[in-house]
Amino acid sequence: MTEVDNRNESRKLLQPVDVIIIIITLITALSYADVRKNAFIEVYDDNAYVTKNNHVLGGLTLSGIRRAFVVFNDGNWFPLTWISHMADVSIYGLNPAGHHLTSVIIHILNSVMLFLVFTSMTGAHWRSGFVAALFALHPLHVESVAWIAERKDVLSGFFWILTMYNYVRYVKRPGVLRYVLTLVTFACGLMSKPMLVTVPFVLLLMDYWPLGRLTIGENHWRALRKLLVEKIPFFTLSAASSALTYYVQKSWGAVVSSDILPLKSRIINALISYAKYVIMMFNPTKSAVIYPIDERFQLWQIAGAAAFFIIATAVALVYIKRLPYLFTGWFWYVGTLVPVIGIVQVGTAAMADRYTYIPFIGLFIILSMVIPNSVVNKPVGREVTAVIACAILLACAFYTYKQIQYWRNSITLFEHALSVTEENYVAHNNLGAALVEIGRYNEAYMHYTKALQLNYIYIAARVNMGSLLIKLNRTDEAIESFNIAMRINPSHASAYEGIGVALSLQQKTMEAIPYLKMAVALNPNLVSARVNLERALTRAMSENNSSTIMMLPR
Repeated sequence: MTEVDNRNESRKLLQPVDVIIIIITLITALSYADVRKNAFIEVYDDNAYVTKNNHVLGGLTLSGIRRAFVVFNDGNWFPLTWISHMADVSIYGLNPAGHHLTSVIIHILNSVMLFLVFTSMTGAHWRSGFVAALFALHPLHVESVAWIAERKDVLSGFFWILTMYNYVRYVKRPGVLRYVLTLVTFACGLMSKPMLVTVPFVLLLMDYWPLGRLTIGENHWRALRKLLVEKIPFFTLSAASSALTYYVQKSWGAVVSSDILPLKSRIINALISYAKYVIMMFNPTKSAVIYPIDERFQLWQIAGAAAFFIIATAVALVYIKRLPYLFTGWFWYVGTLVPVIGIVQVGTAAMADRYTYIPFIGLFIILSMVIPNSVVNKPVGREVTAVIACAILLACAFYTYKQIQYWRNSITLFEHALSVTEENYVAHNNLGAALVEIGRYNEAYMHYTKALQLNYIYIAARVNMGSLLIKLNRTDEAIESFNIAMRINPSHASAYEGIGVALSLQQKTMEAIPYLKMAVALNPNLVSARVNLERALTRAMSENNSSTIMMLPR
């Protein structure tokens, strides 16, 4: 075989699809290479999910797998996510580099699969590659990949995109087996993170564009009814998952009541968040791990966000026939954010980078179509398009690499959050907790104080301040801090435990026991409260007060 024949043969072997997959894999791996140096974020969920979770620390066992499916661990039910953490512990132990490696591998797989799915639907290799590369490299996706506790994001994303892949195969060659396989991967996604409840809605958008199963015309309502009937099992799973998630989160006290955050404020925050996410997609330099809720909305913010949302929605509807990708992309973005946009508020975050992991795909679709369509028909249009795309992706890769450095440890993470946000009481509280971990108590005290100055009723900071005051032997002040937390939320178990511990240190064992019993009653999963109660009971028994103990409320 001649040298020319060899070159021709290699060209046949290395198709554009292969080249794009190789590029996406290499550039994503390089951009995330430094994540292996990052530690666990102990003060922000990594402890609850991995390092201090006895269920996960047992590694991958049959009993552990069974428990993952029947226990609402930390107020959540996503058994496949727990199983993935258990598997990591079995393989890597508590070496964070290994846990990070797993997340990066899943993220790369997600990016490659996303490319293959859109290539299969559109036949546009390079535009699909641009969508997938943006997904792989956008800085706002760093939180989902670099935060070990957010394994649920990349894992659920894997099943989301796999569901799309199976659905495209089913559409091209309908069959019961392909339909069931699509439903199974969707169910697996829900068992990784319930945010997949919007998948049926996204499948309907795909039916319109780019799959072309639904056209706007005389018979489109009949076609729509047929497609809706086809999605009934998917909508059923979504409804069941939504009900279960709401019940579990509410029972664990994670759902914020309307007394604390009124519905009007939630709607305004949702509108502003829709606009802010788009701004941050183009300018991610102010990205932070936490953006706390602030109800001091400016009129210009509300008006601007509402105008943006209305105009964007109107344009997508008006040009639904002429620019179908605009309709699918915009409503993909809007619809997939609904579970986390804050109408049902969980926790203290107004918005979060991790919430964009799947929703941004809709905006990336729009960019992949708008940029080429704007310049490709002009002289040297293809070259200009390629240069613009490369510049965007290189900028994303640079900021992703930079963002990963902030996730080095808890202190660097929350110091960065404070540097790019204002009046961030959550970041002050978490930075204080990180400083306590390394014995820098005076600095921690300053940050807890600042957090409480910004938000007097912030319970987490109240409880943490109480715990710090115990370490500083200021038990009377600690009891006062816990008492304030109890008045804010009479069902907060850690506040009762804190008072019990402080009273025990003051040698007031008999007064401490009722508080510790109440802490255990309020949260039977609070291991530290159980341990402190057992110690207090043992101490009381040794003081010959057993008869009195029997009379205490249980």
